[in-house]
Amino acid sequence: MNKLNDYESILTDCLSAFTCPLGTFYPNMMYGSRIRECTDEFDEKKLLCCARQAVSDMDGVFVRRVKRNGVKLVIAVMINDIERKVVMAL
Repeated sequence: MNKLNDYESILTDCLSAFTCPLGTFYPNMMYGSRIRECTDEFDEKKLLCCARQAVSDMDGVFVRRVKRNGVKLVIAVMINDIERKVVMAL
């Protein structure tokens, strides 16, 4: 498989974990994040913590930073030491 396809697949999985509310995914109640709960007050440290918790089970994936850009949340994700960005609409 192409490495580009691997990265795209991992980024799609990350976006899914970021957007799914924690506790609503039936087979795994620990899947998802609380990012949507934290966007009202926009505490950057809290958002970073929620994003890191969402991908904590993914090997080789680490959330480096979270930045708000208007109505979007830009999440910098490290995948095996290569930085990619995930953009999430608020």
